[in-house]
Order: sequence, then structure tokens, then C-alpha cells
Amino acid sequence: MKIASVEYENGVSQLLNSRFDKNDVMVNKFDNLEDLIGINLKEYDLILVDMTHNKCLQVIQYIKQTTNTPAIYLTERYNKSPYEQEIEDEEFIIHSNTREEFVNHVFEKVEELNDTKIVNLGFCTMEEDNGIFRIGNDILDLTKFEISICAVLINNLGKTLSKDQIVEEMAKKGLETTERSVREHIRKIRLEFKKADLYPIETVNRMGYRWVLDSCTP
Repeated sequence: MKIASVEYENGVSQLLNSRFDKNDVMVNKFDNLEDLIGINLKEYDLILVDMTHNKCLQVIQYIKQTTNTPAIYLTERYNKSPYEQEIEDEEFIIHSNTREEFVNHVFEKVEELNDTKIVNLGFCTMEEDNGIFRIGNDILDLTKFEISICAVLINNLGKTLSKDQIVEEMAKKGLETTERSVREHIRKIRLEFKKADLYPIETVNRMGYRWVLDSCTP
């Protein structure tokens, strides 16, 4: 999981680093709200913004308009954020009033995202546990089984896996399949991605399959 954190003295990045394995949760710390402008926010799974020193509605709107990534804002100087009514988007913004509430919201959200195994590929996101693969706001017509095959290949990004190796990895997830079924599932996966003009799985002659899509753009 990749987190963008704009913070002043709240120290949430240190708290995250002490609570979660750095291999599972990577925090990029930014000094100013304006530092978020111009970077690819779709690469992040969560955005944290400390607004207690510099409140900028334009940046909040920029985040809202450029990504579906959830954002949590620290607004401890106010009982209620003065921007709350202007934005009117309860699902996008998780409002918090105090530092303690902010930190608790952050921990809860990180654990939630970890539990659903969300993989962020820029414009694409995959939720393995929920059996959902999105391209932008569109959900691909894939079964949870096919999503799990995607997960196996993505977890071995750039590596070639034989059909037998894919069968073994699926068995570790408690999912039984055969080499013939793997071939058929991959055919279906390719057809769905082709609708979006994306080609994530490459066939390596006599060796197997390789996931080659490390990010996708609109």
C-alpha cells in the first residue's frame, strides 16, 4: 500500500511506520499541500492531509477531481470543517475534528485497505477479496476466481509463470483449478481488458504467462 501524507507536526507517518510493516505500507511524506499538485495521485491508495496550518479549498477540489483515492483530512482547529458543506461528498472525504480522531481514522482505513487487498495500478484498481477489478469507474466482468489469477500474476509482476505454477499458487489460496482451466480463465481476462484497449498478460512461448501492466492511464 502506498500513502501520500501532507503533515506538519502531527507525526502520522512515524506512527504508521511504527505500526505497520514498511514492506506493506509505504508512506511518502510531503511538506506542503501544494506539493500534491502535478504528481500522479492515482498511484496512491490513501491520501492524508493536515489542514491545521494551511487550508486550501483549491487543493482539496484538485484531489477530488483528479483521483478516486480516499482522502482523510485533519481539521482540529474547527468543530466542523468550514469546507464540509461546500464539498458535499461524504464518501470521498472522511472528516475528523481532533488529532486523535484523525489518527484513529487513518489506522482504521489502512487496516480496511489491507484487509481487502487493494492493488493500485494507476487508473486501475483490484480488490481481490471483493472480486472487483476497476478500470476508472468501470468494473470488469470477471469472476472472483479470475481476479485471483490476476492477483497471482500481479504478485509476480514481470516474472513468467507456467500454468502449473499458477495452479500451485491458486491452491495456496484454497482454490482448485487445472492447467486447462487456467488457459480458459486467462482467455476471458484478456477479452475483458481488450474492451479497454489494455493487454496486461503476455504469453511467453512454451514457458507460460507474464503480467506486464504495471500501471494504466485513462
